[in-house]
Amino acid sequence: MLYTKLVLMALLWSGVFPAIRIVLESIPIFTSVFLRFTAAALVLLALLRWREGRFLRRLSPREAVLVVGLGFLGIAIYNSLFTAGLALVEASRAALIVPTNPAFTALFAAWFLKERIGRARVAGITLSVLGAMWVLCRGDLRTFLHFELGPGELILVLCIFIWSAYTILGRIALSTLSPLALTAYVMAAGALPTAVPASFEGAAALAEVSARSWSALAYLIVFGTVIPFLWFSEGVKALGAARAAQFISLVPPLAVAEAVLILGESFTSALGVGTALVVAGLYLTNRPR
Repeated sequence: MLYTKLVLMALLWSGVFPAIRIVLESIPIFTSVFLRFTAAALVLLALLRWREGRFLRRLSPREAVLVVGLGFLGIAIYNSLFTAGLALVEASRAALIVPTNPAFTALFAAWFLKERIGRARVAGITLSVLGAMWVLCRGDLRTFLHFELGPGELILVLCIFIWSAYTILGRIALSTLSPLALTAYVMAAGALPTAVPASFEGAAALAEVSARSWSALAYLIVFGTVIPFLWFSEGVKALGAARAAQFISLVPPLAVAEAVLILGESFTSALGVGTALVVAGLYLTNRPR
């Protein structure tokens, strides 16, 4: 049953890419981020009350700084940029650029946290980067060499580095906070800053949101955030972080398939090559030592 949950987790996470594109059809960027993570934080806080017997506990100054910093970096900044990038880049291409996060995180963890990195992980990082580059330049290396990338692609590349920094800081915070508590607090802390730019987008615009966008937003909250996080936490607890993380390798090909089937995007040869390279790279990066 656990392995089924982890496969479904990858399927649900992969649906985030087309879901955000659908949400943006009638909900502005900051409003969608604010609504998504405020609702998800409330659900996770309720689950925290149920599982650990309390909504909030008193945080030490160090924990409070980490929670606020992680919320601002990983929720407010990252997800606002990620959503803005998806407004400009096809979901299928974004699904092969952003999921290279684990490869870069492994590289930065080796650099900053002095974690050991073997030959297999070096090969995995290399393949992931090559796959993302191939997708970025649409299979034309001249585009990349001449730095002819659009603003959407540049935003998504920036997202990779932001998420890697968030992951490394999160590992430090997890030394004293449970995964569920940390995620609930970080989402709550990160949703608050997005309320300011969301207010400038105008609440009146919500009256014209389509049922399709509301449905996609509900998917993002429940199936794209809360449920996969809980299942991934179960996997980490039962199998360990390395084995559970292997299932993340399923996200890129599933997301590409969903973007083609749901959004009608084209499946190009560059996407095919990029998918193969990124999946192989993520497998080597995340496989147990």
